[in-house]
Amino acid sequence: MLRPRSAAEVGRPDAQTIEMVRASCAAVIDEPAVIAECFYMHLFDLAPEVRGMFAKDMSVQNERMSRALMDAVRGADNPAWVEYLLQRMGARHARHHGAVPEHYPYVGRALVRAVRDLSPQWEPALGSAWVQVYEWMAAHMVLGAERGAELPLEDHPTITSRLGNGRDPSPTPLSPVN
Repeated sequence: MLRPRSAAEVGRPDAQTIEMVRASCAAVIDEPAVIAECFYMHLFDLAPEVRGMFAKDMSVQNERMSRALMDAVRGADNPAWVEYLLQRMGARHARHHGAVPEHYPYVGRALVRAVRDLSPQWEPALGSAWVQVYEWMAAHMVLGAERGAELPLEDHPTITSRLGNGRDPSPTPLSPVN
């Protein structure tokens, strides 16, 4: 199995890459659960062994995944905030759901395939942009899992100033609902 590249290897996506990904999200924002349904269909096809990590009824999970994805893409102008949340999610996925780094390449392929299936403006450059953004996201989730750091939001000033209320607005994008 492959492991995702590290955060140091990936780096942050540039503004143009983020904007391409945002524009493609805008095409599916009216029905956000559709991207999640398509994503999980591809994920379970690519890695059937992970299906058991999820509830049979995926409706709640579809909503969580799509909201978290949209939050990450919208928040990419503040990459430190997104990286912190991704690291927290990665730690939770590893600790509570048994996610391992080798799962992330399957997740990336499934995500790109879902966007390809749903995007009316699909082109290879858009696929490359999604791969870059996903690799950045996955690298920080794995980093969080390796560190095991589920820090309270109060410990991160960028987060608390952005949110104002100290609550985490992002559901975990891939966390199983059992």
